[in-house]
Amino acid sequence: MSAQTLSLPNAQHWIISRRDDLIFFCGSALFGYLLSLWALSAGRLPTRFMIAFAFAIDGPHVYSTATRGLFDSKERRRFRLMWFVALPLCLAIGPLVVSLAGGTLFLIMVATLSHLHISKQHMGFVMIYKRKARERDDFKVDKYVTLALLILPFLFYLSAVLTQSTRLLALFLIPSAAIAGWFIAHQIRKENRNIPKLILIGLFVPLQWVAWSFAASDPSSLGRVIIAAAITNVGHSLQYLRLMWFHNHNRYGERIGFLGLISRKWIYFFATAVVLAAIPVLTANVFTWSLFPPLVTGFLFFHFVLDSKLWRIRGDKELGDALHLN
Repeated sequence: MSAQTLSLPNAQHWIISRRDDLIFFCGSALFGYLLSLWALSAGRLPTRFMIAFAFAIDGPHVYSTATRGLFDSKERRRFRLMWFVALPLCLAIGPLVVSLAGGTLFLIMVATLSHLHISKQHMGFVMIYKRKARERDDFKVDKYVTLALLILPFLFYLSAVLTQSTRLLALFLIPSAAIAGWFIAHQIRKENRNIPKLILIGLFVPLQWVAWSFAASDPSSLGRVIIAAAITNVGHSLQYLRLMWFHNHNRYGERIGFLGLISRKWIYFFATAVVLAAIPVLTANVFTWSLFPPLVTGFLFFHFVLDSKLWRIRGDKELGDALHLN
Protein backbone atom coordinates (compact mmCIF):
# COMPACT_ATOMS: atom_id res chain seq x y z
CA MET A 1 0.00 0.00 0.00
CA SER A 2 1.50 3.33 -1.01
CA ALA A 3 2.20 6.25 1.31
CA GLN A 4 -0.10 8.36 -0.82
CA THR A 5 -2.95 5.98 -0.09
CA LEU A 6 -2.51 6.44 3.67
CA SER A 7 -1.96 10.19 3.67
CA LEU A 8 -4.62 12.57 4.95
CA PRO A 9 -6.33 14.78 2.36
CA ASN A 10 -4.77 18.18 1.75
CA ALA A 11 -6.60 21.46 2.30
CA GLN A 12 -8.00 21.47 -1.24
CA HIS A 13 -9.97 18.26 -0.56
CA TRP A 14 -12.10 19.89 2.16
CA ILE A 15 -15.06 22.12 1.29
CA ILE A 16 -14.13 24.88 3.77
CA SER A 17 -11.29 23.54 5.91
CA ARG A 18 -10.47 20.34 7.73
CA ARG A 19 -11.67 21.80 11.05
CA ASP A 20 -14.93 23.24 9.71
CA ASP A 21 -15.76 20.17 7.65
CA LEU A 22 -15.09 17.76 10.49
CA ILE A 23 -17.19 19.84 12.89
CA PHE A 24 -20.14 20.81 10.70
CA PHE A 25 -20.31 18.55 7.63
CA CYS A 26 -19.12 15.22 9.04
CA GLY A 27 -18.89 15.51 12.81
CA SER A 28 -22.38 17.02 13.08
CA ALA A 29 -23.59 13.42 12.98
CA LEU A 30 -22.23 13.05 16.51
CA PHE A 31 -24.98 15.34 17.80
CA GLY A 32 -27.45 12.83 16.39
CA TYR A 33 -25.74 10.01 18.28
CA LEU A 34 -25.89 12.06 21.50
CA LEU A 35 -29.63 12.60 21.01
CA SER A 36 -29.98 8.86 20.38
CA LEU A 37 -28.29 8.02 23.68
CA TRP A 38 -30.47 10.56 25.47
CA ALA A 39 -33.66 9.17 23.93
CA LEU A 40 -32.68 5.55 24.58
CA SER A 41 -31.78 6.20 28.21
CA ALA A 42 -34.84 8.34 29.00
CA GLY A 43 -37.27 6.79 26.52
CA ARG A 44 -38.03 10.26 25.17
CA LEU A 45 -36.62 13.72 24.54
CA PRO A 46 -37.98 16.55 26.73
CA THR A 47 -40.63 18.72 25.11
CA ARG A 48 -38.75 21.89 26.00
CA PHE A 49 -35.65 20.60 24.27
CA MET A 50 -37.61 19.70 21.13
CA ILE A 51 -39.13 23.20 21.03
CA ALA A 52 -35.71 24.78 21.55
CA PHE A 53 -34.24 22.58 18.81
CA ALA A 54 -37.02 23.58 16.41
CA PHE A 55 -36.52 27.31 17.00
CA ALA A 56 -32.73 27.39 17.33
CA ILE A 57 -31.53 24.87 14.73
CA ASP A 58 -34.16 23.22 12.57
CA GLY A 59 -36.27 26.30 11.85
CA PRO A 60 -33.33 28.60 11.02
CA HIS A 61 -31.94 25.99 8.62
CA VAL A 62 -35.27 25.85 6.74
CA TYR A 63 -35.77 29.60 6.57
CA SER A 64 -32.14 30.41 5.76
CA THR A 65 -33.08 29.33 2.23
CA ALA A 66 -34.76 32.74 1.90
CA THR A 67 -31.40 34.50 2.24
CA ARG A 68 -30.66 33.21 -1.26
CA GLY A 69 -33.97 32.42 -2.87
CA LEU A 70 -35.73 35.61 -1.73
CA PHE A 71 -33.19 38.28 -0.78
CA ASP A 72 -31.02 37.73 -3.88
CA SER A 73 -32.98 39.55 -6.60
CA LYS A 74 -31.38 37.47 -9.34
CA GLU A 75 -32.36 34.19 -7.69
CA ARG A 76 -35.80 35.57 -6.87
CA ARG A 77 -36.43 36.32 -10.55
CA ARG A 78 -35.03 32.94 -11.58
CA PHE A 79 -37.44 31.10 -9.27
CA ARG A 80 -40.39 33.51 -9.42
CA LEU A 81 -42.68 30.76 -10.76
CA MET A 82 -41.97 28.72 -7.64
CA TRP A 83 -42.83 31.64 -5.37
CA PHE A 84 -46.13 32.28 -7.13
CA VAL A 85 -47.18 28.68 -7.83
CA ALA A 86 -45.26 26.18 -5.69
CA LEU A 87 -45.48 28.14 -2.42
CA PRO A 88 -49.31 28.42 -2.40
CA LEU A 89 -49.58 24.72 -3.29
CA CYS A 90 -47.19 23.78 -0.48
CA LEU A 91 -49.19 25.87 2.00
CA ALA A 92 -52.42 24.16 0.91
CA ILE A 93 -51.23 20.55 0.81
CA GLY A 94 -50.89 20.11 4.59
CA PRO A 95 -54.51 20.92 5.55
CA LEU A 96 -55.74 18.98 2.51
CA VAL A 97 -53.90 15.77 3.46
CA VAL A 98 -54.90 16.08 7.12
CA SER A 99 -58.57 16.50 6.17
CA LEU A 100 -58.50 13.54 3.77
CA ALA A 101 -56.19 11.07 5.54
CA GLY A 102 -55.71 12.28 9.10
CA GLY A 103 -52.79 13.60 11.13
CA THR A 104 -50.93 10.30 11.50
CA LEU A 105 -50.57 9.69 7.77
CA PHE A 106 -49.62 13.34 7.29
CA LEU A 107 -46.84 13.06 9.89
CA ILE A 108 -45.47 9.95 8.15
CA MET A 109 -45.63 11.80 4.82
CA VAL A 110 -43.65 14.71 6.32
CA ALA A 111 -41.10 12.26 7.74
CA THR A 112 -40.78 10.54 4.34
CA LEU A 113 -40.24 13.76 2.41
CA SER A 114 -37.83 15.01 5.07
CA HIS A 115 -35.80 11.82 4.94
CA LEU A 116 -35.55 11.94 1.15
CA HIS A 117 -34.45 15.57 1.41
CA ILE A 118 -31.80 14.75 4.02
CA SER A 119 -30.54 11.75 2.04
CA LYS A 120 -30.20 13.85 -1.09
CA GLN A 121 -28.25 16.48 0.85
CA HIS A 122 -25.80 13.91 2.18
CA MET A 123 -25.42 12.57 -1.34
CA GLY A 124 -24.83 16.14 -2.52
CA PHE A 125 -21.99 16.53 -0.04
CA VAL A 126 -20.50 13.28 -1.34
CA MET A 127 -20.57 14.72 -4.85
CA ILE A 128 -18.97 17.99 -3.70
CA TYR A 129 -16.16 16.06 -2.00
CA LYS A 130 -15.61 14.13 -5.20
CA ARG A 131 -15.32 17.38 -7.12
CA LYS A 132 -12.98 18.92 -4.54
CA ALA A 133 -10.70 15.86 -4.75
CA ARG A 134 -10.93 15.73 -8.57
CA GLU A 135 -12.21 12.17 -8.18
CA ARG A 136 -13.44 11.41 -11.67
CA ASP A 137 -14.52 7.78 -11.31
CA ASP A 138 -17.36 5.98 -9.51
CA PHE A 139 -19.92 8.79 -9.80
CA LYS A 140 -22.87 6.40 -10.16
CA VAL A 141 -21.43 4.02 -7.58
CA ASP A 142 -21.03 6.74 -4.95
CA LYS A 143 -24.39 8.34 -5.75
CA TYR A 144 -26.54 5.23 -5.64
CA VAL A 145 -24.65 3.45 -2.85
CA THR A 146 -24.97 6.53 -0.65
CA LEU A 147 -28.69 6.89 -1.35
CA ALA A 148 -29.38 3.18 -0.88
CA LEU A 149 -27.54 2.99 2.44
CA LEU A 150 -29.36 6.08 3.73
CA ILE A 151 -32.86 5.12 2.56
CA LEU A 152 -32.94 1.41 3.53
CA PRO A 153 -33.21 2.14 7.30
CA PHE A 154 -36.21 4.39 6.69
CA LEU A 155 -37.84 1.77 4.49
CA PHE A 156 -37.44 -0.64 7.39
CA TYR A 157 -39.32 1.83 9.60
CA LEU A 158 -42.13 2.10 7.02
CA SER A 159 -42.37 -1.71 6.93
CA ALA A 160 -42.72 -1.71 10.72
CA VAL A 161 -45.57 0.80 10.46
CA LEU A 162 -47.35 -1.34 7.87
CA THR A 163 -46.88 -4.63 9.73
CA GLN A 164 -46.86 -3.21 13.28
CA SER A 165 -43.77 -5.32 13.92
CA THR A 166 -40.05 -5.52 13.15
CA ARG A 167 -40.22 -8.97 11.57
CA LEU A 168 -39.08 -7.66 8.16
CA LEU A 169 -35.79 -6.29 9.54
CA ALA A 170 -33.66 -8.84 7.67
CA LEU A 171 -35.26 -7.80 4.38
CA PHE A 172 -33.60 -4.40 4.71
CA LEU A 173 -30.60 -5.07 6.95
CA ILE A 174 -29.07 -7.84 4.81
CA PRO A 175 -29.05 -5.80 1.56
CA SER A 176 -27.69 -2.83 3.49
CA ALA A 177 -24.87 -4.90 4.96
CA ALA A 178 -24.12 -6.46 1.57
CA ILE A 179 -23.96 -3.06 -0.17
CA ALA A 180 -21.82 -1.61 2.62
CA GLY A 181 -19.49 -4.62 2.53
CA TRP A 182 -19.07 -4.38 -1.23
CA PHE A 183 -18.47 -0.62 -1.03
CA ILE A 184 -15.82 -1.01 1.69
CA ALA A 185 -14.03 -3.70 -0.34
CA HIS A 186 -14.21 -1.47 -3.42
CA GLN A 187 -12.64 1.42 -1.50
CA ILE A 188 -9.86 -0.81 -0.19
CA ARG A 189 -8.96 -1.80 -3.73
CA LYS A 190 -8.68 1.83 -4.86
CA GLU A 191 -5.21 3.35 -4.94
CA ASN A 192 -6.39 6.75 -3.69
CA ARG A 193 -9.26 7.21 -1.28
CA ASN A 194 -11.42 10.26 -0.78
CA ILE A 195 -11.20 10.44 3.01
CA PRO A 196 -13.72 13.29 3.67
CA LYS A 197 -16.33 11.51 1.56
CA LEU A 198 -15.82 8.24 3.41
CA ILE A 199 -15.94 9.90 6.83
CA LEU A 200 -19.29 11.49 5.99
CA ILE A 201 -20.80 8.24 4.72
CA GLY A 202 -19.35 6.26 7.62
CA LEU A 203 -20.85 8.57 10.23
CA PHE A 204 -24.29 9.27 8.79
CA VAL A 205 -25.33 5.82 7.51
CA PRO A 206 -25.23 4.05 10.92
CA LEU A 207 -27.06 7.03 12.42
CA GLN A 208 -30.04 6.32 10.16
CA TRP A 209 -30.22 2.76 11.47
CA VAL A 210 -30.03 3.97 15.08
CA ALA A 211 -32.78 6.55 14.58
CA TRP A 212 -35.26 4.56 12.52
CA SER A 213 -34.76 1.34 14.49
CA PHE A 214 -35.70 3.38 17.56
CA ALA A 215 -38.87 4.52 15.80
CA ALA A 216 -39.62 1.04 14.42
CA SER A 217 -39.39 -0.55 17.88
CA ASP A 218 -42.76 1.08 18.64
CA PRO A 219 -44.25 1.83 15.21
CA SER A 220 -47.52 3.16 16.62
CA SER A 221 -45.72 5.88 18.59
CA LEU A 222 -45.78 9.24 16.80
CA GLY A 223 -43.45 10.59 19.48
CA ARG A 224 -40.74 8.19 18.37
CA VAL A 225 -41.12 9.34 14.76
CA ILE A 226 -40.54 12.92 15.86
CA ILE A 227 -37.50 11.90 17.93
CA ALA A 228 -36.04 9.89 15.03
CA ALA A 229 -36.56 12.89 12.78
CA ALA A 230 -34.70 15.11 15.25
CA ILE A 231 -31.83 12.61 15.49
CA THR A 232 -31.34 12.53 11.73
CA ASN A 233 -32.11 16.23 11.25
CA VAL A 234 -29.70 17.87 13.68
CA GLY A 235 -26.59 17.04 11.64
CA HIS A 236 -28.37 17.92 8.41
CA SER A 237 -29.41 21.32 9.79
CA LEU A 238 -25.89 22.17 10.98
CA GLN A 239 -24.49 21.12 7.61
CA TYR A 240 -26.99 23.33 5.81
CA LEU A 241 -26.50 26.42 7.97
CA ARG A 242 -22.71 26.22 7.67
CA LEU A 243 -22.78 25.69 3.90
CA MET A 244 -25.30 28.51 3.39
CA TRP A 245 -23.21 30.89 5.46
CA PHE A 246 -20.04 29.88 3.58
CA HIS A 247 -21.81 30.47 0.26
CA ASN A 248 -23.46 33.75 1.26
CA HIS A 249 -20.31 35.23 2.79
CA ASN A 250 -18.29 34.43 -0.34
CA ARG A 251 -20.98 35.54 -2.80
CA TYR A 252 -22.68 38.49 -1.13
CA GLY A 253 -20.27 39.67 1.56
CA GLU A 254 -18.98 42.60 -0.50
CA ARG A 255 -22.40 43.76 -1.68
CA ILE A 256 -24.20 46.81 -0.37
CA GLY A 257 -27.70 46.63 1.05
CA PHE A 258 -29.42 44.21 3.40
CA LEU A 259 -28.16 41.00 1.77
CA GLY A 260 -24.58 42.25 1.91
CA LEU A 261 -24.99 43.25 5.55
CA ILE A 262 -26.27 39.85 6.75
CA SER A 263 -23.57 38.09 4.71
CA ARG A 264 -20.62 39.85 6.37
CA LYS A 265 -20.80 38.28 9.83
CA TRP A 266 -22.18 34.90 10.77
CA ILE A 267 -24.12 36.32 13.71
CA TYR A 268 -26.08 38.61 11.34
CA PHE A 269 -26.82 35.68 9.05
CA PHE A 270 -27.92 33.41 11.88
CA ALA A 271 -30.03 36.11 13.55
CA THR A 272 -31.82 36.70 10.25
CA ALA A 273 -32.56 32.97 9.91
CA VAL A 274 -33.93 32.87 13.48
CA VAL A 275 -36.19 35.87 12.84
CA LEU A 276 -37.47 34.31 9.61
CA ALA A 277 -38.16 31.05 11.44
CA ALA A 278 -40.31 32.97 13.93
CA ILE A 279 -42.69 34.21 11.21
CA PRO A 280 -45.21 31.32 11.59
CA VAL A 281 -45.30 31.86 15.37
CA LEU A 282 -45.77 35.61 15.06
CA THR A 283 -48.43 35.18 12.38
CA ALA A 284 -50.35 32.62 14.42
CA ASN A 285 -50.08 34.77 17.54
CA VAL A 286 -51.52 37.80 15.74
CA PHE A 287 -54.31 35.97 13.90
CA THR A 288 -55.12 32.40 14.97
CA TRP A 289 -53.04 29.41 16.03
CA SER A 290 -54.91 27.28 13.52
CA LEU A 291 -52.59 28.89 10.94
CA PHE A 292 -49.46 27.56 12.64
CA PRO A 293 -49.41 23.91 11.36
CA PRO A 294 -50.10 24.74 7.68
CA LEU A 295 -47.57 27.59 7.74
CA VAL A 296 -44.83 25.42 9.26
CA THR A 297 -45.39 22.44 7.00
CA GLY A 298 -46.06 24.62 3.95
CA PHE A 299 -42.78 26.48 4.28
CA LEU A 300 -41.02 23.17 4.99
CA PHE A 301 -42.37 21.64 1.77
CA PHE A 302 -41.44 24.77 -0.14
CA HIS A 303 -37.94 24.52 1.32
CA PHE A 304 -37.70 20.99 -0.14
CA VAL A 305 -38.82 22.20 -3.57
CA LEU A 306 -36.73 25.37 -3.76
CA ASP A 307 -33.66 23.75 -2.25
CA SER A 308 -33.68 21.05 -4.94
CA LYS A 309 -33.03 23.82 -7.48
CA LEU A 310 -30.83 26.25 -5.55
CA TRP A 311 -27.83 23.96 -5.16
CA ARG A 312 -27.47 22.63 -8.70
CA ILE A 313 -23.86 23.45 -9.41
CA ARG A 314 -23.79 22.36 -13.04
CA GLY A 315 -24.25 25.41 -15.23
CA ASP A 316 -24.18 27.86 -12.29
CA LYS A 317 -20.72 29.44 -12.30
CA GLU A 318 -21.54 31.90 -9.49
CA LEU A 319 -22.58 29.03 -7.23
CA GLY A 320 -19.43 27.07 -8.07
CA ASP A 321 -17.27 30.12 -7.38
CA ALA A 322 -18.99 30.79 -4.05
CA LEU A 323 -18.35 27.19 -2.95
CA HIS A 324 -14.75 27.36 -4.24
CA LEU A 325 -15.34 24.54 -6.70
CA ASN A 326 -14.15 26.22 -9.91
